Amino acid sequence: MTVKSSKWLKLFQDFIADIRISSKESTSQDERGAKLELWESQRRFIQEVGSGLDNDIHKFYCLKSRQLGVTTVSLAIDVFWMALHPNIIGCLVTDTEKNREANRMLLEKYVESFPEGYFGDTFKIVRSNRQMLQFSNGARLDLLVAGTKDKGTSWGEGVGYAFGHLTEVAAYGSAEGLKSLEEGFAQTNPNRLFIYESTAKGFNHWRTRYVDGLNDPLTARSFFVGWWAGDTNKIARKDPRFLQHGLHPPEFEEREMIDAVKEFYGHKISAEQLAWIRWKTETAGAEQTLLDQNQPWTAEQAFVQTGYSFFQTRVITADIKKIEEDNVRYRAYRYEVDGDFFNFRMYELKPGVDSPDDIELKVWEEPVEGGKYVIGMDPAYGRNDHKDHHVISVWRCYADRVVQVAEYCTADVEAKHAAWVLFHLSSAYVDCLVNPEIGGPGALVLGEFDHLRQLLSLESNAERVKARGWEDAAAHARMYLYKRPDSMGAGYVLGFATNWSTKSVLMHQLRGCYVSRELEIKSKALLHEMSLVVVEDGNIGAPESRDENCKDDRVFAMAFAVRAWKDWTQKDLMAQGLTYEAVSSAQRGEKPTVATTVNRIVFNYLKTMQEQADNEEEPATWQTEYGL
Repeated sequence: MTVKSSKWLKLFQDFIADIRISSKESTSQDERGAKLELWESQRRFIQEVGSGLDNDIHKFYCLKSRQLGVTTVSLAIDVFWMALHPNIIGCLVTDTEKNREANRMLLEKYVESFPEGYFGDTFKIVRSNRQMLQFSNGARLDLLVAGTKDKGTSWGEGVGYAFGHLTEVAAYGSAEGLKSLEEGFAQTNPNRLFIYESTAKGFNHWRTRYVDGLNDPLTARSFFVGWWAGDTNKIARKDPRFLQHGLHPPEFEEREMIDAVKEFYGHKISAEQLAWIRWKTETAGAEQTLLDQNQPWTAEQAFVQTGYSFFQTRVITADIKKIEEDNVRYRAYRYEVDGDFFNFRMYELKPGVDSPDDIELKVWEEPVEGGKYVIGMDPAYGRNDHKDHHVISVWRCYADRVVQVAEYCTADVEAKHAAWVLFHLSSAYVDCLVNPEIGGPGALVLGEFDHLRQLLSLESNAERVKARGWEDAAAHARMYLYKRPDSMGAGYVLGFATNWSTKSVLMHQLRGCYVSRELEIKSKALLHEMSLVVVEDGNIGAPESRDENCKDDRVFAMAFAVRAWKDWTQKDLMAQGLTYEAVSSAQRGEKPTVATTVNRIVFNYLKTMQEQADNEEEPATWQTEYGL
């Protein structure tokens, strides 16, 4: 029997009306137990799954706070799905043997709690042991234990499944075992259903799957259920604790979180709930980090294991939502290396044909004649254990903002070939200033960049250069020149080196631009990386992790681009009055406003006064060679 997904939610609600449970929060009504009265958290859970099934989505990732009854209601879904689909083979995966046995007992009680004859003779448990639950309709639910320590891939190998319920995924000790299990999951079975639910526990394979669900809304759904959705997470006004924790109005940070929950999850936090979380926070003491992990306000906060978020997660979430609502589109490309640089080429990927995993370059805006650009690059050595990425971030510049137009990101090429991509993009976005990080692999990039300039200038390569239309390629890009802010002389250094003294300034400058809305970000992946950046023991960046989805390479590439804009390009654009609105108006054929003209006059005056005060020497010849 295949049920249309539009009927799923109503059928399940009718189904659980007769379930009885053993609950620590309610009393039994009869010998069958207590009725399963759904909390808001449980209603949110089944509504997300139900609406997802309506849209032909069969994979769900639920990030949750603790003690919300999500496992309880999802186990009821297990019984429901086994009863509804004869002969289906499913699995229930737990982190420990203790939890496996607890869940097996609960499943048995669910089936036994229904009134006699509820299923007729077609559905009952005919076999129950530590390995499985076998049902009379031919359905089977295997009971798997992932373990909290690395057990390799053995526990996830073997049988293929059309149904899977994976609980407390973050606690699984073996990411490889989980991948092995998932390889056997059904891909086309119309009755397939896979539910993952877990608290966060920091940056691990569970976060990877949650982010994958966010990035693939057509086949999966990731959603969050916070502490505020739990019906018991509040302190009544008559409780003495309310006098201590519930009377004073929300403080600034509390107000921010209350507004975020209202905006993104549609829940208005009450005074009783605010009193509860204050009480929990006060009693947490040294375990505050654990509380933040187990009882987060938002999904972004859940994964911040230590330190505090560097960027405002509420603003990041709003920006991600805006990108999704505006349906921001890009063209996707991949580079192909075949021998030397003259055989290096780029080809476009087709949506629905090529795999999203093949995308290396996303282009939101093609090069515009007369446009000015900055390019930041955070290089990696390539093919390393930590899967650090080469990232090249391209931005169009205005006097009052920068707009992201392209982003290259991959961990699968050598630094030399990443330099070829940088050279290509800096040639395509003609009037550009390039700022690569010069520490470590950055030195290789700079060396290869100069080598390509020389290669194209050789007389022996003239015909090959002409054939590819690269006659002016070597002349387009200018390199960023760094000058120490405390330097009194005219000395400059090529590129930007990130160290303990420059990193903090770089990142705080970036955050200031983001807060003042000077950055128009198009990349959802970049915004997700920004949500990972924390401040811990004075260091700013994503926590150390081998998870390839826990990186900050895109963030630093953006920071290098923004630094180039701030230090060099913005000043000239302000002098010309080339604000975003002014340029947009000009493109529409409108006349410049009076305000634009006045701004230009004022800036030119201030610039002249500053130049007189500095009275610096003329730049050296090598500076001119790099376009500055």
